[in-house]
Amino acid sequence: MRQPAAAVKGHSCGLFSGMNVHVMFILCRGADMAILRVIIACFLLAGCGAQLAAAYGIPIVRAGQKEQVSRNISVEHDPHTGLIKVSGPPIFHDRNLFGNTYMIRSWVDPKGRPVNDDFQILVTGRYPKRVYLKQAYADGEEVSTTAIDRERVSCADFCIIKEVVGINLSEQEMAHRAETGMSFKVVGRRASLVMTIPPAYFAAVLDAHRAARDGAIPLQKAARRSDAIPAHNPGAAPQRSSPE
Repeated sequence: MRQPAAAVKGHSCGLFSGMNVHVMFILCRGADMAILRVIIACFLLAGCGAQLAAAYGIPIVRAGQKEQVSRNISVEHDPHTGLIKVSGPPIFHDRNLFGNTYMIRSWVDPKGRPVNDDFQILVTGRYPKRVYLKQAYADGEEVSTTAIDRERVSCADFCIIKEVVGINLSEQEMAHRAETGMSFKVVGRRASLVMTIPPAYFAAVLDAHRAARDGAIPLQKAARRSDAIPAHNPGAAPQRSSPE
């Protein structure tokens, strides 16, 4: 079975496994050969993930440890929209640095106006071709899902497609998941993915969201806008659109 890898700061890496043999293909433009040798050596010796993450400044956060998640949450104020964005740390699902990721983000309007669904689980899957991830399910039910992006990360000898979907949650749903956690499946036309988020991660983001809303934590100025927005809830009252 073939599993593509995440792109890390301009370097596209593919990890293929089969019959207990692991081969890493590194497709980098202008990459320093010393770094490549370190990466290859890590894979040959196993346990490469932590070293590679440290080399690129990527935090490896244990999603089940609330204090660790809380320390890696960012809270930013966008001076243009006036919104506050709360972002949980990206989690490498199954602790696979080259696999799929999730994070939870939220938006706060200091004036108290609702911002769409307020919370969103941002799920990123990586595949050798487009799989058209579309709908998420949890506990036997459809959950509000937004298809956000399908992007070619790299194409040389093979392509890596990054697909991003958002699972939209209300504050009430977040509070429930802070007690139970959440296991969900995102279904696409050609493939699907399953993830489980522990209660501690939901609880940490919810606490940070409420603290930001209450003005209890200092804000950072937003460095840049991301390429995704939360879903609009057509059944809700008129509300501000989150630019993200």
